[in-house]
Amino acid sequence: MKKITIEHLARLEGNGGVTATIDGNVVTDVKFLVNEGPRLVERLTLGKTPEEDVNLVPRICAICTLSHKYAAIRAMEKALKVNVGPKVKLIRELMHLGEMVESHALHVFYLALPDYVGFPNAIAMASKFPFEVKIALEMKQYGNHIMKTVSGRYIHGENPVIGGFGKFPSRDELVWIKNRAIQFMPFVLKTVKLFAELPYPDVPESETLYACCHPPDKKYGIVGDEIILSNGDIIDVQDYKNLTNEFIVPHSFCKRSQYKGKPYSVGALARVNCLGERFEGEARKMYKKYFNARWTKNPLFNNAAQALELVYAFERIPGVVDEAVKLPDEPLVLYSQKDGKGAGAVEAPRGTLFHAYEVTKGLVSHTDIITPTAQNAEDIERYCYITAQKLLESGQEEKIKDRMDLVIRSFDPCISCSVHTVQVKRAPEEDWKTKIAALKTDVSPVIIGIGSPGHSDDAVGLELARRLRGQGVKEVWIEDEALEKSGAREADERRPLLFLDAVDFGERPGKITIMPLQHAAWNAVLSHRLLPLVTSQISFDQLKNSYILGIQPASLEDGEQISEPVRLAMEQILEQLKN
Repeated sequence: MKKITIEHLARLEGNGGVTATIDGNVVTDVKFLVNEGPRLVERLTLGKTPEEDVNLVPRICAICTLSHKYAAIRAMEKALKVNVGPKVKLIRELMHLGEMVESHALHVFYLALPDYVGFPNAIAMASKFPFEVKIALEMKQYGNHIMKTVSGRYIHGENPVIGGFGKFPSRDELVWIKNRAIQFMPFVLKTVKLFAELPYPDVPESETLYACCHPPDKKYGIVGDEIILSNGDIIDVQDYKNLTNEFIVPHSFCKRSQYKGKPYSVGALARVNCLGERFEGEARKMYKKYFNARWTKNPLFNNAAQALELVYAFERIPGVVDEAVKLPDEPLVLYSQKDGKGAGAVEAPRGTLFHAYEVTKGLVSHTDIITPTAQNAEDIERYCYITAQKLLESGQEEKIKDRMDLVIRSFDPCISCSVHTVQVKRAPEEDWKTKIAALKTDVSPVIIGIGSPGHSDDAVGLELARRLRGQGVKEVWIEDEALEKSGAREADERRPLLFLDAVDFGERPGKITIMPLQHAAWNAVLSHRLLPLVTSQISFDQLKNSYILGIQPASLEDGEQISEPVRLAMEQILEQLKN
């Protein structure tokens, strides 16, 4: 098996990695790694006052500082029954838009664009694209200016507080922000044209589920008390765990999320897919011109979605200012509540961010923070698998490393928030034996034979199951039995499931390989027989703990005889799985 390594994936925030393992012509495993150690911020908030909490949690990240501040304040105000006035809401929206301008401009121009114009970084790109580099810097500085004006500092500003603001921006400051936004518009429209017309490759493309905040009044927006999914489901933010369902994986410090057992994506592309029809003005014109079916299944279009959101932000800022300057400054809303719990959600530049708190006797007693990158981790891993497998099948193995870089970078991950290396490796010969031995270390796996009798090598999974039973191996099932008697479902979910089957990897007959069932399910060629069992019998916990042990067939035609190479492979497996 082979390993291709990128020691440092540039132009990302934080220290993460991806490993892809190739066995012959099949990708047997992909892991998205977050190597930064746990930050322990949630634990640090316990015993703090609500005010201390909203000052502490933005230190998770200097890039998303105001998103964390805003989400924490929304959660605390829910818990403490604080209701703020319209001007507070408008100025909070303004500070949030400033962060989105700063972050999106940095990502699309400085982090993403070099990939598509043949340069290693933005500094090198400046020789050919001086205007783009300059205007991106000016946009970023403008976003930073809004953040400083409203929050008091460029990062970790303390002016936004529970119940309002310590000080409101002056009328002159707000009018300057409005006028500068209008001046930027011609360049922002060119930004959308640039990024919507980039030649995004079609690997990877695969349908996924998208989620984002559901703003009120059928408007496009970046906060909400509900979550909307691209399948139409609506979830109250107070029930956020119904969406996130966090779990851990052994290869990463970043928790993972799946909705109803499936990965989902958050971020600019999710917002555009769920809410794009709500755009108004120039943003709507650009959306109608450029949005198409590829945006629904290709993560690389997140770059174009961020460019589109820049138009939304620059159009929205003047409207926010116009509304705000008409209203008087509002005093802080004080509270007397000492106990309560609440969750708040905002759309950070990288996606939906949740903060949830319980307050007991005036002090924080429970904290739960779920970041966009932690929610995207499963889809990042899935799209990297699809990328590696499709490029391998098309004879373009040399492109795997760079393309996985492209996929990861398109999600604009913030790895410090979630708690750059890509490896594509070939496994050593007979690595499957090592993995089988590891599976049997704690408890023997439940074995399920898959196949079609009377189709030569396609019957090998069934024959293996029968032979193992004859050797006295317990918990061995035939495919039809597993479906009809629910044996796999009733098995202890802590025990690994091991499926035996003939799998056409395009390898030499008799080649044996093993891969996680979840990865096999992402490959339509490999999952044709497994899908009914996976969808009807296996829980998500079992899916994470299941594998397919496959033998490359010599023939799948009608016939009773199993070929000699496959029979020899079968004998090796019997030896390895016997009690």
